[in-house]
Amino acid sequence: MGKDLPMPTQERFEGNYVQWLGVEFKKINLVAAMIWFFGIGFQTALLVTNPITWQAFVTYLATVVGLGCTVYMMVGAPINGLLGLISVFGFVTVNLFAHHWWSVVDQIIFACAIDIPLMMKWRTWGQDFGAKVRKLHLKGWMVTILSIVVEWGILFQVARLLKDSQPAVDALVLAFGATASILCVMHVSNTYTLWLAEDVVNVLLWFYALKDGYSPAALPMLISTLMYTATAIYGQFFSVWHKAGNANGKIAVEN
Repeated sequence: MGKDLPMPTQERFEGNYVQWLGVEFKKINLVAAMIWFFGIGFQTALLVTNPITWQAFVTYLATVVGLGCTVYMMVGAPINGLLGLISVFGFVTVNLFAHHWWSVVDQIIFACAIDIPLMMKWRTWGQDFGAKVRKLHLKGWMVTILSIVVEWGILFQVARLLKDSQPAVDALVLAFGATASILCVMHVSNTYTLWLAEDVVNVLLWFYALKDGYSPAALPMLISTLMYTATAIYGQFFSVWHKAGNANGKIAVEN
């Protein structure tokens, strides 16, 4: 959830990791700041007006750090990596207690596809990026959609056997998320479209969790997923991946 592609830099950064984070933190714009600070305020209010348990604190940390990563990615600043792994740890914990087994797997896949590679290559992330980005055309979309449908059918049946709290919805989260992560590794700009779809499904997942009352983290997670959806919409139309994909529109991914 709340997945966004980091905007790559064009030159090698020569400082240390903390200095690099400092440079990236300065790139926030007004819209991103408003979303993040609203999220921090809302999540803080939920934390202090309810019993503060270790699970509540982990949820708070995951939602605040995760939203921070997302809004910075929205404006093209890749602060994922270490901070992304912190949010992944929190979201994995929250989803484990909610019995959202496939959401746990989705978070791990995203960490392997984005956060860990970014930690290893933060100095040179995205050199020659513009030349690498591709865009799905008709055949590529047909293969992608078919893959998602097949994945969902298999994952749904397994989720039922594992007694997932929301087998149909949770399976769709992973079907979208895993496919999006594969497209991300392939430098396909349409990854944002799938992550936007995944965010919408995540909203449904946590709405049902709140309605059915099986997770104390349901309300903060629902609010977070709504905010992630907003940032994904922004990224869908204004991100560097979208612009590079349009610029390289003649390069199609056909299989």
